[in-house]
Amino acid sequence: MSEFLDPTASYLEILGVGAAASDEQLATQFRMLSRRFHPDRFAAADTATQDDALTSTALVNDAYRTLRDPFSRAEYLLRRERSVKLGEMRDAKPPKELFATVMELQEALMEFQDGDESQRSSLEAARVEFSEAYDALRARLGELFLAYDAGDVQTALDGMQEVASTRGYLRRVLDNLNKTLG
Repeated sequence: MSEFLDPTASYLEILGVGAAASDEQLATQFRMLSRRFHPDRFAAADTATQDDALTSTALVNDAYRTLRDPFSRAEYLLRRERSVKLGEMRDAKPPKELFATVMELQEALMEFQDGDESQRSSLEAARVEFSEAYDALRARLGELFLAYDAGDVQTALDGMQEVASTRGYLRRVLDNLNKTLG
């Protein structure tokens, strides 16, 4: 068995964590593995060993960069487990609970863009509401990661796919609001 990482291993396996790993757990594993595989430790080794160290370091960096953000973690798991393409995950799907707000928002945005400054307060309120919905998605991912780790993989992945789709929609709405309101 090699002392270096298997490039076919999942990012969870590479960092030695579960899907529900905390930021602290991820950072601890990242630091430990970064030290373990740091290329300077293998400066006097043969070329193949140096290459293996570089590959392992790159894997650790990629794993940490991907897993530290809950949304990219969910998207990674969907790509790995279901071969779902990123574009498929970001299809716009408005959250049902915000549908009425979306309709009002579109009207307010058009009026604001036509110079009706009185719409600013309703747009600011919508920005807060959509930001809170975005944060709720992040919390939902925490629950789904726990379910994934507990073995309810397919249900967790179904939920992650729904979250990823909804997130794409919310992000576009928030980007539009931020651009419009400055």
